[in-house]
Amino acid sequence: MSKNYSEMTPEDILKEAERTDGQPPPPDGGIPKQRLPGWIRWPVRVLFIPFILLDLTAQRLVKFFIKTPYRQMGKCKRRGNCCYFIIMPAPSNWMTKLNYFWQTEINGFYARDSNPIEVEGERLMVMGCRYLQKNGSCGHHRLRPVVCREWPRIECFGPPGILKGCGYHAKPRDKNFDPFPQKNTEAKSKLNVIK
Repeated sequence: MSKNYSEMTPEDILKEAERTDGQPPPPDGGIPKQRLPGWIRWPVRVLFIPFILLDLTAQRLVKFFIKTPYRQMGKCKRRGNCCYFIIMPAPSNWMTKLNYFWQTEINGFYARDSNPIEVEGERLMVMGCRYLQKNGSCGHHRLRPVVCREWPRIECFGPPGILKGCGYHAKPRDKNFDPFPQKNTEAKSKLNVIK
């Protein structure tokens, strides 16, 4: 039986995401089928890959000149929890509905709960990825979306977005100063968020 994420706080969802005892159950009724056929989805994803790579290259170039307060250390343990607990805005206006359609029909995410959660007045959906395999690897690694390519998230401003136990950790560049101690970070900032 799947969990009702809409009744959980962000801290509860974070605890669920950081558990190490296996994968969470699928939503009631299983993972929903995508409405768009594969012969439409795959060419669209292939068409957007050069733009995604160009964007990521520009971000790396900026980070070369403007150093983040943390360095990313470690490597992925392939637990898949960052793929099971992705947060995105709930569809409410035409832009968020278009984003929801893109993420579910093109990128392959699905809602883990049909009801959104409320966080600081914002309605958010807890999503999962249909391409995550049982061994924790991505079934469509080469065509993965930006949110997956940027994870774990270490930005110039703000705390690092890393799930406890995933294998990665953030190390302050200045050993005498930690700008965002990990014990004080908000739960929302540690979850994988589609912006």
